[in-house]
Amino acid sequence: MLLSTEKCVSSPRPAFMAWFGNFFEPYFSSEQASREGIEDLRKLGINSIVLDSKLWSDFTRYFRTGKQSQYVKMQNYITDCCRDNGLGVSFLAVFAIGDNLYPEIYDHPPEFVEQPVDFGGKPFRGYRHWSKKQTAEHVRHCLELYQFIARDAAALAVDEHGRERLPFYFYHSPIFAPSFDADGRAHYLAWLQSRYTLAQLNERYGTSFPSFDALSAADYWVNPDHASENDRYLPASTDYTARNATVLKYADNQRYKREVMRAYFADIVAQLRAAEPRFYFYAALSQWKVFFSDYVHIQNRGWDLWDLGPILDSPSFITMPIDNHGHIEPYVVPCEMAMLRSATRDRDFVGSLFLGRYMANDIYAICSPAEVIASAFGSGATDLYFYGYNGLDDGGNFGKWDVAEKTSLRQSLDWFSAVRAVAGKRVKTNRVAMLFPFASYSLSAHPTHTATYQAFRNDVLGWFRQLADLGLNPDILHPSQVREGALDAYACVVVPADPCYWAMPDTDLETRLRAFVEAGGTLLHSMADSVHRAFGLSCTPHKADSFAWEEAVVTGSPEFVSYNQGESQASYLSDRATAYTIHRHGAGTIHSFGFYYGYAYGSLEHLPVAREYKKENHYPLTIIARTPVEKLLSENGSSLRRTRGVEWIAFDHGMLVINHTPYTVEVPPSAFTLCTFEGFNGRHLPGRHAAFVGHAT
Repeated sequence: MLLSTEKCVSSPRPAFMAWFGNFFEPYFSSEQASREGIEDLRKLGINSIVLDSKLWSDFTRYFRTGKQSQYVKMQNYITDCCRDNGLGVSFLAVFAIGDNLYPEIYDHPPEFVEQPVDFGGKPFRGYRHWSKKQTAEHVRHCLELYQFIARDAAALAVDEHGRERLPFYFYHSPIFAPSFDADGRAHYLAWLQSRYTLAQLNERYGTSFPSFDALSAADYWVNPDHASENDRYLPASTDYTARNATVLKYADNQRYKREVMRAYFADIVAQLRAAEPRFYFYAALSQWKVFFSDYVHIQNRGWDLWDLGPILDSPSFITMPIDNHGHIEPYVVPCEMAMLRSATRDRDFVGSLFLGRYMANDIYAICSPAEVIASAFGSGATDLYFYGYNGLDDGGNFGKWDVAEKTSLRQSLDWFSAVRAVAGKRVKTNRVAMLFPFASYSLSAHPTHTATYQAFRNDVLGWFRQLADLGLNPDILHPSQVREGALDAYACVVVPADPCYWAMPDTDLETRLRAFVEAGGTLLHSMADSVHRAFGLSCTPHKADSFAWEEAVVTGSPEFVSYNQGESQASYLSDRATAYTIHRHGAGTIHSFGFYYGYAYGSLEHLPVAREYKKENHYPLTIIARTPVEKLLSENGSSLRRTRGVEWIAFDHGMLVINHTPYTVEVPPSAFTLCTFEGFNGRHLPGRHAAFVGHAT
């Protein structure tokens, strides 16, 4: 938790940070526009900015000679404006591939040290992240930005222990780049030999290499010579369908990337902390969300959010209320921030939100800044970062918002500050956890595995919505946390679909799932191979079909199966085969759904009833009077209500209610309330707003 010490606020306030770029006009050359932009951010309640100051040659030239390009000159002017207005300055110092804007937009090339080499032998725009020389250059650049640009205007905060900190955005959207020269080859083959014997490797890949040295680049890396850049380094659609060795090779590529990136972050953060112990690192690992990516699909980039939780003060990524289809969906924000909360191991963290994004959808014409900011707080965020006041090239334009949107933002930040001061900690109920589908996240690629890529993400979001509608707002656990015993704290666990699990099986995870149920736990799952393997469950493919529950339910799912074991709870209408069954194991139960339950619950479309059912009316899972999960969790005392579209989140000193619907909902009477709606009457919460309902004192 950070308290800003900037002079633009009259009382202690969370760190509210906003990206302020000057690539484009008018901010590239107009001092008046830059000054007015900083003044506007101050009026909105922002207390520090992030300058886009990547490792470019003009910065290095300035640090060495004092000669300023127009871009650097304006950054110095913006820093002066921040000082005059009481705002602090931080930096986006390192980015993915140096930058993707040169030479079309930015005038000065990035600086690389020991660039990686592509399959054709040409230097690749990017970093060799295992290079100590490159890391040293990154460290140098970070420190000199503070010395020469921020100077005495560096953003300052105090953490919960009273220590002075320098919030540092630091690295944005890292991308791993393989290198196909002698150094890159040696580095990868050494990693491969540390993991497999030659016999194990040949068995895994279906090969007969006489030595590791006999492997060519195409033997150990997936499709490095593919003509299409979008499909390069990815398995083909036919590889996924065949479940062949190419997918297993890709699994190794992904593991290697993540180990390299984990080592890189550990190294650079340690060096920077040694040079400046006050740094608070909240590197944004993705500008385009982390799981529900509608535009840039980042799962192939080579890092694991949970790996970086122990290294950074707050691993972060920028999220917004858009699902992976580009549909406006407010539950994406609390779902993705539940992942962030998990990766930080329930420490305080910086929530990052994309505001003013008009690309593909005018999001904030439907969702309000108030409800999205409230969801961030409800998820556990104690400080906020915003992209982007003046992004222009990718849709972050909240500087151009009209009065209504800016008023909502300003009031929401005031509300966030007030609630943070009185709410206490978010209550960790340990009622329900969801398992992160790590294998499919790691291996399913959007360009070549599109249907599966979309389907299991839909399943995760739908499960989260079902549980949030029941007032549960679940935690999301990484398999590594399950292996460490995290399930012991929970009464119920949900395992969403993970269709690529076959390529990354985890026997220790399966052992933990068995122990959880044996001890009395309740396990719910979509069609999850990890559960089938752990408990020896068998199922039979079934055609798409409605099923009989308390009402006839028509449901969408990418696949259907039936179970011939356990206690049948719901049956397909065409043949009475079991669509939902309960298996008993030890003192606990396994609730097996023969379809992607979350996918069905989160569906935004009503599927037509098959003509074979003639005049019958079947209803979507999301709107029936009582769902199977609602019945289970209400009868066992986990849930008191289902309120579609409303989050109920407990804190030490009250309840946060977030209304994602366009309708008014009633909140309970209380000793005091803090609402994002100025005209709140204490009981009737308008749509797209939130209220903190305090306990009586």
